[in-house]
Amino acid sequence: MNKKILFVADSNSIHTAKWVDYFVNKDYAVYLATFSKVNNTKCQNIFYLSNNHIKSNGKNYHYLFSIKKLSNIIKDIKPNIVNAHFSYSMGFISLLAIKISKINTRFSVVCHGSDILTPPLPFITNRINKYLLNRCDKVFVVSDQIKDRVESFGVDSQKIFIGQYGIEVNRAKFNKKDIDILSNRAYIPNSRIDFLLESIDKLDNKELNIIFVLPNISNNDFEKISHKYPYIKFYKKIEYNKMINLISRTKVYISATLSDGTSLSLLEALNFQTIPLVSNIISNRSWILDGINGYLFNNQIDFIKKLNQILLLKKDDLDNLYKTNNLLLLNRCDYKKQIKKIEKFLIMDKV
Repeated sequence: MNKKILFVADSNSIHTAKWVDYFVNKDYAVYLATFSKVNNTKCQNIFYLSNNHIKSNGKNYHYLFSIKKLSNIIKDIKPNIVNAHFSYSMGFISLLAIKISKINTRFSVVCHGSDILTPPLPFITNRINKYLLNRCDKVFVVSDQIKDRVESFGVDSQKIFIGQYGIEVNRAKFNKKDIDILSNRAYIPNSRIDFLLESIDKLDNKELNIIFVLPNISNNDFEKISHKYPYIKFYKKIEYNKMINLISRTKVYISATLSDGTSLSLLEALNFQTIPLVSNIISNRSWILDGINGYLFNNQIDFIKKLNQILLLKKDDLDNLYKTNNLLLLNRCDYKKQIKKIEKFLIMDKV
């Protein structure tokens, strides 16, 4: 009999779908408990934990009121494995629900980035994270920076899996590069969107085709930014498939995050021969060697200098960069290889 796996995660997220769909296709008995009202996974055994609206900026305190409901679900299906995504929120309520249910199950948590590196109310959430991560059986992290932070809570490194689930390498269909610059990070302080806009505004060339996709931005801020930078195209949100299309048409992908996991958009940029210009932080340095397969910047002057440099790169330089990134992705980021490693680590009986 195949193992039963219960995922506690956002069913509307592409990150969740990458995990859940693999195990569904492998004929595990897969269940999914979620606070989202939209299911973008292949899982048919789905439990909706709440009718409340989910806030994209966090503060979803109503999660706590679903612990009893989740414990009853665990009692009913008796999963061999419970895997929760995001630590102090769904991970925390999953741990409490397992304790209440008194069901013997393996429990693992996936840390995606902000839940560990920049959690809200850190005085409280850091305590929750420390408590949770030391009591779960396994921890999945998507970057070295997150691993370092998890270990700072006293978590045994032997129970930590580090690695991105990956992307479908070489599936890319290369489009005409008709977009010069693309940013798609959420409009939150950690993304430093205003830094990027102010830096781009100092460029002499205002005829570049520049696109900013700004999830989480308020209507008021969106209107202000659109008015201030009329030569840039702004979108509040774009579906995943449409975002992939934008990335495939882009020359330069930019990101100024102060901390991060392994950005899925960064990996897709590498896959679609889009040159990354990203902040010089640990998680980006894990993938980008400055000037070799992309570019890292430290400040505004550095950003502007390297952006102009990228836009003037010759064909031979571009071809070498593309070849380097293709080999990198094949070695470290192929979805089929990575998810098999995750599967092995997730289901093995011993940590």
